[in-house]
Amino acid sequence: MDSAFTHFLEEKARARHARIGVGIWNADAELIASLQSATEFSDLLLVGEPCCDCALDYIPTDEPWRDLVRLLDEGEIDGAVRGNLPAGRTMRAIAEQFNVKVKRLALLELSGWSFLLGPVGIDEGETILDRLALVLEGAKFLQQLGISPKVSVLSGGRNEDLGRCDRVDRSMAEGELIVSRAQDAGVDAKHRGILIESCLGDDVVIAPDGVCGNLIFRTLALLCGARSMGAPVLMDKVFVDSSRARGNFDGPIMLASAMVGMKDSE
Repeated sequence: MDSAFTHFLEEKARARHARIGVGIWNADAELIASLQSATEFSDLLLVGEPCCDCALDYIPTDEPWRDLVRLLDEGEIDGAVRGNLPAGRTMRAIAEQFNVKVKRLALLELSGWSFLLGPVGIDEGETILDRLALVLEGAKFLQQLGISPKVSVLSGGRNEDLGRCDRVDRSMAEGELIVSRAQDAGVDAKHRGILIESCLGDDVVIAPDGVCGNLIFRTLALLCGARSMGAPVLMDKVFVDSSRARGNFDGPIMLASAMVGMKDSE
């Protein structure tokens, strides 16, 4: 996907202007001030206690991760963004409230190339079935937007590395199996081995596990300047995860509002 995809999402978000809840936890004045720019895309409700005067609507709470998810479940907000809430507590709240196994794909844009990356949670993507689900659900998400996705599956080596160690052999065998199952399901998928550079231009990139995916995400977003638009949790309700390390939450809020608009059209 090229940068036109991002422009499409931005226009969708502006048009829908959904009610989006954003979690805040010990947020400083700079972070609170930065949220004002996201009102371009949505009607914001902060869930948590601001540390300063705040012109935005907010709900004070000692457990914003629980209340953010509860408000989403009850339909008080159209979608939610984690904001700077603790990841572990928030993902557990989602899993408990909606009875799901949390799966996320991060939407990144780098030099005009947009793509979904997963798994990005350090405890996600542990099994072949977990990563296959990311392939299939990521492909479905893009197909609903009229995109015929190309998927890259990464593993621990190249073909000539077979036999170097059991861990690499196992990783490569798993990559081949995921691609085979994805192709059986009609997805255009390729096993790229460890050659991440060969993924350039593809629409979905699947790492060998959540730790690798998290490292790839941090390298691209925090060192290489890739634009991160958050990581949608793959479920019926709209919840977009966001890294606490980011300076503002415009991207995830924009994506959440756009996703609400897309669900309205289904």
